Amino acid sequence: MKKYVLLLMAMVFTNLSIAQETDDDDDNGQDQGREILVPDYNSIEQIVKDSNSLFFYPRLLKKYEDNDTTLSLREYRMLYYGYFFQDDYSTYNTYEEVDDTARALLNKGKLSKEEWQTVIRLEKKSLQNDPFELKKLNVMFIAYKKTGDSLDASAYLDKIKKIAFTILSSGDGQSDTTGLHVLSISDEYAMVKILGYEYGGEQELTNGQCDYLTLKENNDNVKGLYFDVKQILKGYQKLYGDVTNTSKQ
Repeated sequence: MKKYVLLLMAMVFTNLSIAQETDDDDDNGQDQGREILVPDYNSIEQIVKDSNSLFFYPRLLKKYEDNDTTLSLREYRMLYYGYFFQDDYSTYNTYEEVDDTARALLNKGKLSKEEWQTVIRLEKKSLQNDPFELKKLNVMFIAYKKTGDSLDASAYLDKIKKIAFTILSSGDGQSDTTGLHVLSISDEYAMVKILGYEYGGEQELTNGQCDYLTLKENNDNVKGLYFDVKQILKGYQKLYGDVTNTSKQ
């Protein structure tokens, strides 16, 4: 579990500055001084919808889309978990035609600079449907590096790191009561990779409404990780009624 612990330690040190960046609004009255900051979704919804709040969602999202690297981790928590309450949030935000075209290019192997620029154009369009999907943000980071655009590559790396830290701050992933809170099923698999593990091939929904993903054998002897999907299930239920399986990636 060494990689995971090191990332959590980084999150704890960063939290020292988060507690100083709040106004009277707070998404959890016990956040300060805690290693784990479980999202209080009711409070988050009120805060991001309040036009007088420092965390009013349209303003935060504009900064994020403008690649503002000064956004704090607290602002990222409001951005990431506040997205659940936006009209354009969907549990299956996909742009299939664009995604298929980008996937076909990426599967070619070695790409020219012009092809990488095409990937950037396609992924930018796809990210309009899900601006926080870690997998696509990682493609953007790589594509900008391949085209020699170090400034934009750095901006997307900043997004990836801060979203990953946001997720890591929400739980320890070791039980179905302390799962890592994610915005999409795709982010579960991305976090497995970010933590240095490989998906073991089995997924199940626990009674505590967590996705449990098994991991391949690893040096840390971690058998699997739990991801809290209660908010995702609420989205499914709005669309389809009762849901018992969230295995779509």
